[in-house]
Amino acid sequence: MTSTEKKAPSKKEESVFDWLKTLPPREGNIFFSLCEGGKKTVNKSKLKEALFDSGLQINDFRLRSFFEKLDRHRSNDIEFEDFNSIIKAGGLLIEKALRGELAVPDFRDFSINLDKIYDEIRPNRSGDLAKYIPPLAEVDPEQFGIAVVTTDGQIYQRGDSDVDFSIQSMCKVFNYSIVVENLGLDKVNRHVGAEPSGRQFDDLTLMVKGMGGSSLNPNNQIPFNPMVNAGAIMTTGLINPKNSTGQRLDYIREQFGRIVGWNAMETSGIKRPRFNKNMARQENFKGYNNIATGFLLMATGNIPHSDSLLPEDAHEDKEYEYDFYIEPAVTNALKVYFSICSLEMTAKDIAMGAATLANGGVCPITQDRVLSQSTVRNVLPVVQMAGMYNSSGKFFQEIGLPSKSGVGGGILLIVPQLMGICIFSPRLDSVGNSVRGLEVARKITQKYLVHLFDGTMTDTNRIDPKVPISKWRASSCGEAIWAASNGDVRSLERLTSQQRDLQAGDYDIRTPLHLASAEGQTEVVKYLLNNGVQPIPDRWGGYPISDAKDNGHNEIVELFTKLDVNYSEPVHLVEDPDGETDEMATFDNEMMVIELLFAAFENDVPGIRQLVARSIPVHAGDYDLRTALHLASAEGSLQAVKYLIEHGHPLNVRDRWGATPLDEAKREKRDSVIKYLSSLKK
Repeated sequence: MTSTEKKAPSKKEESVFDWLKTLPPREGNIFFSLCEGGKKTVNKSKLKEALFDSGLQINDFRLRSFFEKLDRHRSNDIEFEDFNSIIKAGGLLIEKALRGELAVPDFRDFSINLDKIYDEIRPNRSGDLAKYIPPLAEVDPEQFGIAVVTTDGQIYQRGDSDVDFSIQSMCKVFNYSIVVENLGLDKVNRHVGAEPSGRQFDDLTLMVKGMGGSSLNPNNQIPFNPMVNAGAIMTTGLINPKNSTGQRLDYIREQFGRIVGWNAMETSGIKRPRFNKNMARQENFKGYNNIATGFLLMATGNIPHSDSLLPEDAHEDKEYEYDFYIEPAVTNALKVYFSICSLEMTAKDIAMGAATLANGGVCPITQDRVLSQSTVRNVLPVVQMAGMYNSSGKFFQEIGLPSKSGVGGGILLIVPQLMGICIFSPRLDSVGNSVRGLEVARKITQKYLVHLFDGTMTDTNRIDPKVPISKWRASSCGEAIWAASNGDVRSLERLTSQQRDLQAGDYDIRTPLHLASAEGQTEVVKYLLNNGVQPIPDRWGGYPISDAKDNGHNEIVELFTKLDVNYSEPVHLVEDPDGETDEMATFDNEMMVIELLFAAFENDVPGIRQLVARSIPVHAGDYDLRTALHLASAEGSLQAVKYLIEHGHPLNVRDRWGATPLDEAKREKRDSVIKYLSSLKK
């Protein structure tokens, strides 16, 4: 690599980094990342802002001690010792948030994208309310809310996400989870199966599916799965069958509550699901199919019951009168089932419940293990196969997430090990799924790599929410560029097999072909050209042939002269090539360097701050000796420029061509940056 003359670091650089070295490394880097204006203190409001940007909320009861301690601090400016004491009150959660290590590290960008999806879908007014249950026909059809909760308890909400609505069939996910947790899968499987039905959710012929049985031998007949009504009624019958209806419903509300973040001390700020008695009564009045299903289930003998026939006839003296017996186990199961369907929750509550399942059974907010990992593992495949009525197969093929809908207008989605999502909008399609809910789910999976089988494909156009945006951008091109720079043909062969775009450029439109040419990697250049990679101009109009010429790689120059390409020469601005030169920093994690430069390119100050909190020097340089200040200056990203300078970035670092950040700002005519950097040189 062609290098430039290196001089001693500036006094400002020495003072900032020497001071940083006096602090404990981990806590010191976090503290330093939050310092502003050249001060050696952290502003209280800025600390809160950084946490809220990360997706944490002020009412998060895990952080109650932290916020109380922070608010008790008398000054708005916090020195290191006090800062260290305050963040320890929040445990590891605070550190992870400030270092960008929560489940969705770039939560601010994630929220912005969800806002765009919400605004795009809101005008869609197609579909109809569920009219077969009178209270559902009376809800406001315009209601629309989205809530997301990650496995770390980051929360996004938009629209009517705090409005209570009837969960209806969404209850089946939590219902089944409780039964499997209490009884074990083997016992539950003797009462309800796990096979997709291919029929309507309330179809009475579901009872034909058996485990080796037939219509002549009904004893082995069981419902297809717990996501259809027959299976849900059956699983309801398995929950504390010897208790009264009130006791059973209380127990179910408590277990549902624990899944969605309620705790017995009621300190989490989340309430138990609310019971809508009128809804339950209307379900009873209109639920003829469900009532019929209950008695069909009783005919198989699979609903738990005890022999309770009346011992004698109270009407012996009347010729045509006798006591007509109705098995209470059936009516009790139905009554509890109607009651569960009539529970009301908010989209935020349900998203929290989905996040508990995504988190392997541990509620993100309470940290309460509500369900075992094996229960979650056994439940999610059934939800995946049968949760979206008789469009489940198509839905999973397209969206690729375990999901459950309800005719109350809700759809929950579970992204394992990442997040739970709930969309609420009461207008339904012909199958009974929320129209807007389906569209939101579709848009999310089009934007983000969350489909369960996204690991089988390479798609640099969709974002991986598990990594910061700048890191995602860096990963899409950085590995190929570093491999080309170092002559690593085998890595390029692997990337080709993964269908990576080897012509993709970085923030400066520098491509693998540019770097291979600059470093004299002839075999790499041949490999790239043989695989259809075309030379393109970089930020300065320079083609790879110019890199080869500048560094005396004549064999590579000859390869490019054989191509039918009209090359232009790069235009670099270097006002004072013999002027003062500051040294850039080296950092052993090459991809983090590219991530830092992408963050500067995007004027992503929170992203830069998180990287500084993870110990990367602000003046780390890439393969072209470019630093974050070069990129921020070239793009006119004044906020990023100021942050970098305040955190010790020297002014006169020079890139491969000898240009300083001020040179880059002048070349691109970034007046505000020119004015600021020029003032620092006086």
